[in-house]
Amino acid sequence: MLCYPKNCYTRQSQVFLISYSTQLMTLNLTDFKTSIDKLIEFLSMSFNGGTDATPAMQEALNLLETEDFRKADIIMLSDFIMPDFELPIQLQILKAKEKKTQFHSLVIGTIRNPTTIKDFDNNWLYDTNNPNSMLTLVKNLKTF
Repeated sequence: MLCYPKNCYTRQSQVFLISYSTQLMTLNLTDFKTSIDKLIEFLSMSFNGGTDATPAMQEALNLLETEDFRKADIIMLSDFIMPDFELPIQLQILKAKEKKTQFHSLVIGTIRNPTTIKDFDNNWLYDTNNPNSMLTLVKNLKTF
């Protein structure tokens, strides 16, 4: 999951990565130039196992309460084979949306929980079994 400020294109942008496959692991990319080795290590981890996205979403929602990320948006990447978010998390998402935070999902695969992705403003799909899926995804992201 990514938590990133809306002014992401400025030199001072910050990105916060949260891995949530089997345990929560985070990486703050405040200074991208000095964090590249940490980013490569983070992305080299294995991302398989059970998916409990609730702790990661809670961590992202907590970040929205900090000065650095109060104007951030959230992108969740997952196969979305997971239980629905419980009501307290859903209510926190709605509260964040009232403050103009947008929630985006990138579904990787073909099976997903439709009641979980309803909590997101935008839902994109990357179907690893469809060779045209990447092109479709890129087109969808360009129109965003």
